[in-house]
Amino acid sequence: MKPKVFLSDNDGTLTVARKPIRGEMAETLIEFAKYFKFAITTGSPWKDMVEQMPPEILNNPNIDYWCCMGNILYQNGKEVYNSHNTIDFDKFSPILQDILKNCPHQYKKSFPRHHEINANCAINFTMLGRPEVGEPSMEDRNEYVSWDADIGQRKWIIDYLAPQHPEYNFTYGGQISVDIVKKGCDKAQVVNYYKDKYNIVYFGDRIYKRGNDNAIAHEVVDCGGSIYSVSGPAETMHIMQRLIQE
Repeated sequence: MKPKVFLSDNDGTLTVARKPIRGEMAETLIEFAKYFKFAITTGSPWKDMVEQMPPEILNNPNIDYWCCMGNILYQNGKEVYNSHNTIDFDKFSPILQDILKNCPHQYKKSFPRHHEINANCAINFTMLGRPEVGEPSMEDRNEYVSWDADIGQRKWIIDYLAPQHPEYNFTYGGQISVDIVKKGCDKAQVVNYYKDKYNIVYFGDRIYKRGNDNAIAHEVVDCGGSIYSVSGPAETMHIMQRLIQE
């Protein structure tokens, strides 16, 4: 029987979005990695991992980090693989510059930079933008999340773009953004790295349709693995604690 490897989303699954991992969750993850191979799969770059994880986790030999939508692998704090996949930023730049103006759902707040585009392996199109002084506050995030849940600004953007560009995946990128990734270059590609040697289990908080964990969750199931759809870090932690006991 093949050993298990546990793959996990980061923001919203192991940590509160964009925040450092909390004490008990960090302790649980370190303990969990004594028993099971673990791999964090995130759309974020390595620099965000450094801000969110303590050295005891970053340099843990039994924890892999698949950053930038699974296109770059870090082990023991060092880059060991890079797919060199890139996204055609020039193709989307003019579209994204204008799309909020054309969207029938307009948010009442604006910031000095109304949205942010990170272009490398993926484009992270952030609805609120990031003020020059830093990240949107949690109050701003939560207010937008509540508004978007009722109004559906991000759903409109995804539904508008997806039929025009079928070679790309458009997903909810977190609380306040839309992720754009070329098909085959998203987190689902990580599954191929482990499936021959391990039975794969996946933790994710956005496994639903258009969620950014949906593609990798389907890939895990297709190769005979299993998934945990979690509501947040607390539920992930409790499942991990139970698995350690078993």
